[in-house]
Amino acid sequence: MRTLPALAGFFVIMVPGMAFAETASMRTASESEIRQHLPGTSELKEGKNGYEYRDGNKNGYKITNGQVCVLFPSKKTDCVNVKTDGKRFQMIDKKGGRTRF
Repeated sequence: MRTLPALAGFFVIMVPGMAFAETASMRTASESEIRQHLPGTSELKEGKNGYEYRDGNKNGYKITNGQVCVLFPSKKTDCVNVKTDGKRFQMIDKKGGRTRF
């Protein structure tokens, strides 16, 4: 029965470290890598305000090295940082939350 608490303790100590090790090799994704990874970026056309738009969509997109920003019709913007290890991509929000991109 002592094995279960020891195993739980192991996970409490090791899992955050393993997650850090996984993200430690991540670097800022280049604009070109982001565009290759995101479907439909070839359909975007640049607007007068520097954002790119899809036909019929009122959301504007700005893709730069390490970042994707969305300009909503309400003029509010939301940006995420993008990291990669060359194969996997992660999106990092304002609060530091990471999700697969």
